[in-house]
Amino acid sequence: MKKVFGLLTIALCCSLTTLIAQPPAGGGGQMTPEQRTAMMKERYKGMGCNDVQCDSLIAITNDMRPKQMALRDMPEADRPAKMKEITDERNKRIEKALPADLAKKVIEAMSQQRPGGGRGGGI
Repeated sequence: MKKVFGLLTIALCCSLTTLIAQPPAGGGGQMTPEQRTAMMKERYKGMGCNDVQCDSLIAITNDMRPKQMALRDMPEADRPAKMKEITDERNKRIEKALPADLAKKVIEAMSQQRPGGGRGGGI
């Protein structure tokens, strides 16, 4: 009987560690495209953009995303130069889509974001 309780206790502990390691049901993990769009729209509205400008910025950002994701497959040495090209292209498109003062504000805010989408580095 003691062996059964011991084995059940071990099984319970293993199950709990697995459950604790899962992201919360309501939040953690990756955002859906709809959640990401809503978050970006809220951020851009906070900078003073109207709905049309927000939609333009979201379209520009979404167009750039595949190019940025393709950097993962490039050699490490080539990434900074290619990322600068992508960033310059994005900035030119933003400058065309927005008034000068607002474009400057948005570009500055984007340059302040952490590279890699805010993910922390592994140790």
